[in-house]
Formats: sequence, C-alpha cells, structure tokens
Amino acid sequence: MNIGPIQIERQQQARMLRLKETVFASFHEPASSIRARLGEFSASNWERAKYWLDVSGLALYFLDQLIVLNLESCVPADFLNRLQKNLADNSERTEDLFCEAAALASVLEDQKIEFALLKGITLPPESVHAFALRNQMDLDFLVRESDGDLVRNCLAKFGYSLHAVSGSTWEFKAGQSGTSTLKNLYQVRPERSIEVHLIAKVKKKSDRLERAQRRLIAGQPFPALSPADLFVQQGRHLFKHMCGEYTRASWVLEYWRHVCARRNDVEFWREVELIAAKEPEADLAIGAATLMTSLVFGPFAPRELLKWSMDRVPPAVCLWIQLYAKRLLFADKPGSKLYLLLLKELNPHSEADSRVRRKLLFPTHCPPQITRPERNEDLAGWLRRQRTQARFVMQRLHFHAAEGAGLAVESLRWQRRLTGVSQ
Repeated sequence: MNIGPIQIERQQQARMLRLKETVFASFHEPASSIRARLGEFSASNWERAKYWLDVSGLALYFLDQLIVLNLESCVPADFLNRLQKNLADNSERTEDLFCEAAALASVLEDQKIEFALLKGITLPPESVHAFALRNQMDLDFLVRESDGDLVRNCLAKFGYSLHAVSGSTWEFKAGQSGTSTLKNLYQVRPERSIEVHLIAKVKKKSDRLERAQRRLIAGQPFPALSPADLFVQQGRHLFKHMCGEYTRASWVLEYWRHVCARRNDVEFWREVELIAAKEPEADLAIGAATLMTSLVFGPFAPRELLKWSMDRVPPAVCLWIQLYAKRLLFADKPGSKLYLLLLKELNPHSEADSRVRRKLLFPTHCPPQITRPERNEDLAGWLRRQRTQARFVMQRLHFHAAEGAGLAVESLRWQRRLTGVSQ
C-alpha cells in the first residue's frame, strides 16, 4: 500500500505532537513512563523538535529533567551534547546578566532610588530550580514614576539609551545591536536590554514597591517583590501574553511549579487573594493562567486558589483556552493571531477595542526598528543593518498575511462553537 506525501506529513505531525506531550509529561510523570515514551522517537524527530524546544524555553528545563530522571541515554547523543553545550553557554550568559543587575542596583541604591527587580530574574526556586536553565533576554526594574529621569541618567552611565516607550514601560538598549538566532540564542550577546516599569505613588495605599523585600538572588541581595506580589504578577504576565501573539511554554511550566510548591500554604494563598483583589483583573488573569496550565499538567491548583479565581473567567474565555491553548503551546513556530478572538470576548461591546483589534489584524504602520546605528558606522555596517531590517519586515509581512488568512477561517468556526455559550 502506497502512502502519499500528505499522509506521511500527517503522521510526522502526529508524532511530533506526541514528542511535545512527552516533554511536558517528563516534568510530572514517573521515570518508567517517560522512558517508555522516549523510545518512540528517532534522531530526526529530535532534530525537528529542536527549534520548538529552544523557542518555547523548555530545552534546558528538559535537559535538567532528563538528568534528574536518569534518562540521558534515552535521547540521541548528538542531541544531548547540543543541549549540554547550550547549558554551558547559558550559564555564562546568566552570570553576565546577574553582574549587570548587581552593578545597576548598586548605582540606584547610591542615588537613594527606590526600586525592585521584576520577572524572571526574581522567580523563586519553586518556579526556577536554577537560573542557568532559564533563557532570559533582559532585565526588568520597577521604579517610581517620579524617579524616571534619575533612573534614565543612571542607565546612561552604563551606555543605555531610551529605545522605546510603551505606556508606563521604558525600554533601554546598550551595546551593538543585532538579532537573535538559534546559533546565539544562549550566548552572551553584545546588545543589552532593560525595561523600566514606572509606578505612580498612591497616597495612603500600600503598593508593590512598598511591599518589596530584600532577597538573596544568585547569592546577592536584591530588592524584589514580596512572594505574594510576585505570584500575582507571574499570573498577570502569563495572561498578558495569552492576549498577545506569543505565549512561551516555559512560562506555563514555571507557573505550574510555583503553584505546586505553595499548594499547602494557606496563608500564602490568602495574601495572594487580597493583593489580586486590588489589582485590575488580576483574579481573571490568574484564573485564566490556572486553566491553561491545567490543560497541560492536569488538575493541580489548591482550593484556596480556585475558589476566587476560576469563577472570574467568563465562559467564552474558558472555551477559547480549552480550544486553543495547547494548539498555541505546541505550535512548531511561535506566533498566532488567535488571541484577537480572545480580546473580543474580553471586551465584546467596546468600539475602541474593536478599532484596536482591526489595527492588530491589519497593521498599517511599519514594523519597529530592530537595529541601531553604531558610532562611526561605515557603509558596510549600514548595509548589514538594512538587510537585517528588510528580512525582519518580510517576516512580519508573511506573519500578518498567513495568520490573517488563518484567523478568517478560524473565526467562522469560533462563532459556531461560541453559539449557546452564556456570556
């Protein structure tokens, strides 16, 4: 019996889906089960999965889990060696990132500027067992809005210049600009990036910055969000990306690990609930993040978390997560416009939001500049930058065309599935 190329491709896709499911399963199923499942996949399967493992942020976490379960021999030697080389590179890069954070923190403290580190670099060991396993791109600082200019001057001493402003977030760049590829994804990069998140002082109210605590991170003391604040922001961060083009699978793993580690800490969940009640739509964000995570790892959240978060997720949003969450997390290539369906359900009657969604579906502006001119740049350097920018523009055009067409088809299916769902 002859098998056509379409059927072969479908079989390959089914096998790759099983491989990705096995990667997730390795974090919560016993070694004997994972050993049996790993035997199904060939060297070519792992080679094909490498891109997904890298861009999903799971590659080094998976390597660590193979070591923990003593399953290194169950994957091809070349594949394992590549992961180990990436871990060595990422360890060096992580150390460089912490040195930069320590130097910047010292200057901010000398200037008596109130600040706290945010996001990945401050995730507790419950979420991230070792920082060298996490592929972190930049540093994030939370500061007072009134200290914004002071912080900008401090960063200038380290060569940073303001690159972009998005709402209350300032993005700074330093060093030689360039683009990330799989070849340098884990290596120390010449370009450095920092996001400064501005927060206004609210009279007579405690805020995240006032509740910040000093913590030892990678052996050094840094001001960071309180444990409960950190979890709330972790949930909000995951939901924010669910409402955007790309959700990294490693964020789901980190969220799951954090909840599991705190499962029996009743006092912690009580504090999280109190803080979430004061943050706009934080309960919705945490409920949605919990639902998405449960689709991959099964039921995991304690009653103290579920009782106040899940009820805040509208039925249509639940349906969207159930239909599309795993599809997005397991996609071979990152990026999708399916989030526009979610945005519509979150604000179905807002004309302003409708206009925003139309602009996101059919952007009329040019993509942002991803390169910056260097000092004393020659013609060859200018041409390299233009080629890099041109490639990026073409990639974005292809993305908008392909995903826009896919969304048009999926919108019809979505409306049929949505029929009868109570809002």
